[in-house]
Amino acid sequence: MADVMITKPLFNKVIAPKPKRVSISAIDSALGQLWTQLNQDITGGHMVMRACMSNLIIYCDNMAEAEAVSQEIYSIVEAHPSRILLLIGGGQPTEGNIEALVGIYYTALNDGLQVCAERIDVVATQQAVERLPSVARSNLIGDLPITLWWASRQPPPEAGELFFQLAGLANQIIYDNMGWVNPAKGVASMTRWVAAQQDAQIVHNLAWRRIANWRKLIAQVLDPQAEPDALDTINLIEIEHGPHALAMTWLLVGWLASRLQWKSVDGKRLSDSELIWRFQKNQKEIKVVVKRLPQGEPLLYHLLFDWSRVDRPGRLCFERLDHDRIGIVESLSTAPARVFPAGVPTRSALVSAQLAQRNREKIFEDALKASNAMSAVFQQ
Repeated sequence: MADVMITKPLFNKVIAPKPKRVSISAIDSALGQLWTQLNQDITGGHMVMRACMSNLIIYCDNMAEAEAVSQEIYSIVEAHPSRILLLIGGGQPTEGNIEALVGIYYTALNDGLQVCAERIDVVATQQAVERLPSVARSNLIGDLPITLWWASRQPPPEAGELFFQLAGLANQIIYDNMGWVNPAKGVASMTRWVAAQQDAQIVHNLAWRRIANWRKLIAQVLDPQAEPDALDTINLIEIEHGPHALAMTWLLVGWLASRLQWKSVDGKRLSDSELIWRFQKNQKEIKVVVKRLPQGEPLLYHLLFDWSRVDRPGRLCFERLDHDRIGIVESLSTAPARVFPAGVPTRSALVSAQLAQRNREKIFEDALKASNAMSAVFQQ
């Protein structure tokens, strides 16, 4: 098995020496040896300081997922120092069915070094994956918040006991619906699980932060003071997204439905790349048509609102211009062209921002419930 830890720093500040492969029982002593070596290496009266704000448990289904996550840990711990426990199921240990690698991340300061992360990778075969929760529990730092980042592309509750045990360790669960094979099923299972927590934990979908710019623009441009009656008289929404972005689109529509009090009536797939939902409010029908583009990134590219009447047209079309901007398309809108800053955040930035949160977000949970109502009426 190739080492998952990357030994070359990706950023100027954060440095990660080569990790050490150890048995599960030797994790704690190996970390102690790394600390001792770091203190011995420093000279000139300088000090080694430690910064640690959280425990971050990360679960990946395979080595490919773990390698992608490993690239992002540098920027995460630079923003939010943590003890990292990267748990890898379906891995290939060099010996036996489970093993660990331990390492330290630090930054160089004028008066010494500051350790911003201790990292423990636990690699297990599929046969030993049930041991991962107990290994994680044994290596958490007490009295610090615990976040589980479910980096698997499998909807968390569908993983069964593995997810439930890991979630039981955490104060906060972060997941990502990007790439879910069956968004309707995933949204339904996740909504039921969130509802069952009864405010016990913070649960966050990274897609919620991904659509933050879109939510802000819609609320700003379609504000009643800017476009009177637009939100109350919308009859059609058209959305185009890139591959693997359907679940994120689903959540955006769920947010609109929850805020505008739309009732889901039905939904169906028109083709492999197009689906439709119908909603009702005050006996008025709202139709939402969603199309997947044949290529591109997992982003929202086109969003059109139509509230036209016989006597008065009313349309607004947003399009993503590039990674940094979203614009109003004047030829498809009854509003003048405008361009808004709207950068595409990295996944590591989304995770870092969420690690600092300590409260549940009702608007997100309402959107999740509305998304589930859309799943309930959707004809597979």
